[in-house]
Amino acid sequence: MTSRRNVVARAGLAIAGLVGVGAASSAAAMPLAPSAGTSMIVLRGRNLRTTNARSGGVLSEGDRIGVRGDLVDDEKGELVGDFIAAGFAMGGSSHPAQGERLELHTFNLRDGTIIGSGTAGPLEGVFAILGGTGRYANARGTYIARQSHQDLGGDGSADFVFKLTR
Repeated sequence: MTSRRNVVARAGLAIAGLVGVGAASSAAAMPLAPSAGTSMIVLRGRNLRTTNARSGGVLSEGDRIGVRGDLVDDEKGELVGDFIAAGFAMGGSSHPAQGERLELHTFNLRDGTIIGSGTAGPLEGVFAILGGTGRYANARGTYIARQSHQDLGGDGSADFVFKLTR
């Protein structure tokens, strides 16, 4: 026999589910264009250098990787800061340029710092902006990172495309 408490609880869950579906439908109908309070920033990385816990650039699952490089403005090409990353190999390949990595990024810029985290595969990764300092204090959003590390056979370049919200 079903108690009154169970019936009320199930009805509450059903209503919450319908509200959630309605909210998801409304969110899906929203345009993807940047809204007020959203800004796009594009940075280019150069001279990306990689260090890891093992010599030879071959990582096993759980091994660490470190990255350093310069950041340049997309429009003028002038130096605007530096990029520092720490990562962990997550498997999928014994070579860090081919396997998936969990990464933590720090973008040290003239007017503040942006901190991000996410996973990167062989070509690119999508990262969450965790916050920042200075001009980027309380920033949130996402960015796409495409990295081609010198020490892993690449040309040492990177592209970082940010969509910041405040």
